[in-house]
Amino acid sequence: MQRAALDSLLKTQTGVWRGRERYTNTLGIPTGFAALDKALPAQGWSIGGVTELLLNQQGIGELSLLLPALRKVPGWSAMINPPHIAYAPAFSNAGIALDTLLIVNTDNDIDTLWATEQILRSGLFGAVIAWVDKSSAQRQRRLQLAAETGNSWATVYRPLSASQEHSPVATRICLSMNPQQQLTLDIIKVRAGNPQLVTIEPELFDVPQGSEWPIHANASLPHSPHRALRGIK
Repeated sequence: MQRAALDSLLKTQTGVWRGRERYTNTLGIPTGFAALDKALPAQGWSIGGVTELLLNQQGIGELSLLLPALRKVPGWSAMINPPHIAYAPAFSNAGIALDTLLIVNTDNDIDTLWATEQILRSGLFGAVIAWVDKSSAQRQRRLQLAAETGNSWATVYRPLSASQEHSPVATRICLSMNPQQQLTLDIIKVRAGNPQLVTIEPELFDVPQGSEWPIHANASLPHSPHRALRGIK
């Protein structure tokens, strides 16, 4: 088989790992942050893959990070087991269509993972975001396969400690706030790409949120109207 034909065949097999080779036809949704788009092989959040966002503390910009891309998602989006009450005016202010946003509340991680897998497999949702405390390599692989099946952009928030566990998802990023109040993204795994560090200035969140982004020092202040999830920035 000629190399060109073999290369074309392998590109259709999502389960075949090809090291760090970067495909130009990888589909993605622009993140809205130039430095992050440059660091990701798909030039944005991967469609047909799961991105794990790993963090120790809520309220450092982890949800604001997704808002620019959520505005561009065609059709429905879903949030499963968000840790705080969704604040509709904030989503609307950020340009998120409320009539195509589904929020599913669950009682435990098992139900969250099950609901996330079913929604991903349905192929009816352009974006699916879930929050879980405990998972496993097997369950994360099921989510990865479901995202591929449904051709969806999937994001799963997990504790930072999970970075020490094996996970077969497409992308894993550790989030933290540095002393300069910048959101730091440590890309520890990215399929067809290279691990690297990206920082995002807090003022870059202002436009997608539709209002000034509160810095981490204000995280303990009473709920303000621009927070999409009350208690989460």
